[in-house]
Amino acid sequence: MKAILVKVFTQDKAQGNPAGVVFDADKLLDNQMLEISKGLGFSESAFVVKSDKANFGIRYFTPTQEVDLCGHATSATVYALLKKKKIYLGKEKSKTITIETKAGIFPVEVHKDGLIVMTQTQPQFWEDFHNKNEVAKLLGISLQEIIDYPIQTVSTGTPKLMVGVNSLETLFSIKPYLEGIEMYCKEHLVKGFYPFTLETKEKDSDFHARQFNPLAGIAEDPITGVAAGALGAYAVKHKISDKNNFVIEQGYCMDKGGKMYVTVEDKAKVGGYAVIFGEKEIS
Repeated sequence: MKAILVKVFTQDKAQGNPAGVVFDADKLLDNQMLEISKGLGFSESAFVVKSDKANFGIRYFTPTQEVDLCGHATSATVYALLKKKKIYLGKEKSKTITIETKAGIFPVEVHKDGLIVMTQTQPQFWEDFHNKNEVAKLLGISLQEIIDYPIQTVSTGTPKLMVGVNSLETLFSIKPYLEGIEMYCKEHLVKGFYPFTLETKEKDSDFHARQFNPLAGIAEDPITGVAAGALGAYAVKHKISDKNNFVIEQGYCMDKGGKMYVTVEDKAKVGGYAVIFGEKEIS
């Protein structure tokens, strides 16, 4: 059995968010999937299983636990399925397939040029209170470095805490108190902090972000598709921009940079490119 190694939200094998993809995983036990994910060492790995409700089923594991949904591992899986000819486009420029996850069934657009676009769930906006001073301390920044948009939990599949900061310098200077963030996430039923800034590395981008999710065993995730969808929905709701399509950068401070292309209508769509960078034998 092999794991296909994929970098997502990039076409550069030296950048992007890596994920392992294992086909035909129906006979693997949960603890075996967990051990494989731990051995691969990526923030998430994906296991393709049969589905009676969709074209493919996918289960996702971090090195410490199973999670319901992972955007970048979904893109990695669909890209691997395309390149290994388990999805066939023929003369079509694109087609839409469906995937079944523990978070529900999601349509995914597959394009011949390698673009993978996942439609996420209807945006949900929590109205719970977040103490700005407490959040600033957990991120290791000053109160003045958080901008005047609401600190809010938003979900387009997985709830993420949106925290706007004033500059790239501030964003890159964050030194998270991970134990505190883990406790905060448990208390507020949120799965990761997603600080962002409107200052970007490249002129065609709209946001630059980072993600900390110690609750799932992920100190920092290089690039996070479900968080990008939530940020896009948040930006539209709070009129941060008059657009409904955004380019979100992430991972640059980890030398794993990439871009996510987000469109928000009734639901959020998150797209990106990918590249296979290897295969690994697994027992």
